Amino acid sequence: MTTTSSFDAYKSELLSTMEQIKSKLQSKNNVDEVDEMLKQGEDLVKQMGLEARGMDDAVVKRDFLSKVKEYKAQLANLRSEYDFATLTKVDNDNYNTSSSIVDARSTIRSQNETLLNARSAIAETEGVAMGITEDLSRQRETMNSAHGRVNEVSNMAEKGDGIVRGMLRRNKFWQGKLW
Repeated sequence: MTTTSSFDAYKSELLSTMEQIKSKLQSKNNVDEVDEMLKQGEDLVKQMGLEARGMDDAVVKRDFLSKVKEYKAQLANLRSEYDFATLTKVDNDNYNTSSSIVDARSTIRSQNETLLNARSAIAETEGVAMGITEDLSRQRETMNSAHGRVNEVSNMAEKGDGIVRGMLRRNKFWQGKLW
């Protein structure tokens, strides 16, 4: 294989690789593969440079070296596009991440407010329950006191009933003696 045909083979492979790189950068699909393809293109340009320097004819050598220089510039432009695409992707990822963080913080704030409202409702319910318990305790004391008085009155009524019966018996006895 001659030097010219080797150079042309490298050139053909390089042009194909650069087209694939352009296609991937434009479609923004598989941008991660582009870095490897750029390295492959740079290796091809180095091989083309070695082939061009090995030429015997000075005119052809100069022509091939100028083409190598041109391809290096094109690869550098593609590298810049790749770098921009990856930075854009990182910025978008960072934006999505920060957006998620903001959403999470908002959710946490909302949950904190809900918890604070629940705690205040619990405290209010405890206060009402304590008040009801105190009222029930006072009412129990009142009922026990009333029950005690009812028992006292009932006992007094029974004693009074006994006294009245005794008085009635005596009264009948005396009435029966008088008549």
